[in-house]
Amino acid sequence: MTINRRHFLQGAGGAALAGTLPRLTFAQNGPGFNDEILIYVFLRGGIDGLSLYAPGSGHPDRGFYENLRPSLSVRLPVSGANAMLPLADGFGINRAATGLRDLWLEGDLAIVHATGLPIVNRSHFEAERFIELGTPGATAGLTTPGEIPGTRLTPTGWLTRHLNTATNLPPAITLPAVVTESTMSFSLSGSGAAVALRTPSQFDFNESDSALEEAMETTIKEIYQLDATQVGIAGEQAMVAQEAVETTFAGLSNFDYNQNLVPAARYPTFTNNEGNLQLFSIADKLLTLSRLIKADIGLRIAQVDVNGWDDHTDQGSLPAGVNGSTGNFYNRLDAVSRSVRAFWNDMRGLADNPADFTPKITVVFHSEFGRRAFSNNDNGTDHGSGNPMMLLGGNVNGGQFHGTWPGLAPNQLFQNADVATTNDFRRVLSEVLIRRLGNNRLGLIFPFYYNYEPLGAVNGPDLPPDYGPDDELTRDSFES
Repeated sequence: MTINRRHFLQGAGGAALAGTLPRLTFAQNGPGFNDEILIYVFLRGGIDGLSLYAPGSGHPDRGFYENLRPSLSVRLPVSGANAMLPLADGFGINRAATGLRDLWLEGDLAIVHATGLPIVNRSHFEAERFIELGTPGATAGLTTPGEIPGTRLTPTGWLTRHLNTATNLPPAITLPAVVTESTMSFSLSGSGAAVALRTPSQFDFNESDSALEEAMETTIKEIYQLDATQVGIAGEQAMVAQEAVETTFAGLSNFDYNQNLVPAARYPTFTNNEGNLQLFSIADKLLTLSRLIKADIGLRIAQVDVNGWDDHTDQGSLPAGVNGSTGNFYNRLDAVSRSVRAFWNDMRGLADNPADFTPKITVVFHSEFGRRAFSNNDNGTDHGSGNPMMLLGGNVNGGQFHGTWPGLAPNQLFQNADVATTNDFRRVLSEVLIRRLGNNRLGLIFPFYYNYEPLGAVNGPDLPPDYGPDDELTRDSFES
């Protein structure tokens, strides 16, 4: 069963930017629909990019890196059992990221140097909102009279505005957008199309009487269908999504489903405090997305959160016990790396479905900001600015870096402390939107961002950026 997508997205769009978005129009029939899937992985807490990858032996910044990071539990070594794995251009990646490095070597993973906000903000709360809402303020050099400063009060997120402005999607989609969390993300706020889905088995009424449960679901859906307000539209979509999820995940939990996969596509597990095996949180979330993608119920947008990267003390970029490391960062990165590697094998058709989904999937790894270039006295790192973004996909120009590396010399650091930002994060996301998702409505998705130029990080046709209509975007429309 499907819900008319125009109906619920027009309803959601009514709240977008306080009603300033145009009404949606969709091609009703024929070719031309975009079936790309964007997975937005948010690394919350500000991941330390210089513990993910760093200048290696022979790189001109290696000496600066070592001087900035005397803490041996934070610094990535160039030799020994825990030496970085070589990438390109003199850089190496943390050995915990072996799975990611394999994807790099296979040409599916790329790294964009030194991305960030156009106006540095080291507050988790503010930086996350600016990024997820897509409204961080004016770019460098923009002098439009009356320009709007960065705001975190707009009622819609950038992914919602993408869905609201896309003209190349089918008129009916069962489950277009999912957040694998217990609450909705800010990037999809204001969307009647998105569903928060942390535990699929609990996305139900859980009535013991199946006949009663089915009757309840039918009745509630009919009630929502009679309500033309935002509540009714969102409620109807939730009921449609519930039915699709119930069918997709019937019979097996993610853990049991995982055990039936071939080893190459089996998601990593760990032993919990009770002595039982369970999936890592990131593995569980990616496995949920895998099952939704293979069910072919229309998934186009997904967000996955990975928490815990705010490493002010005992960061532990190396394995536990090495140079006094706690292994905190290392273990987190290892879980992400192995989970992503398994997900990609799964999507390549190495599991229970022979189809290769990777050509139409783009995964973006993003964090609200980086860390200071130097380690602190507590064997950790404090809030910084410039930070890498990673891109994974069958149409990613992988195995290479994109963007400009700013350098680590004292005169190259931002405020003598941070990796400088050389790429606005919106530049990366705009390229994915245009080249992969076929949406060039940058003026509405990222208001007051006028400086887009492709980096060449992903393949796809270029569309001329549509920056208008600026006259419809007023301060009131953001702050209402």
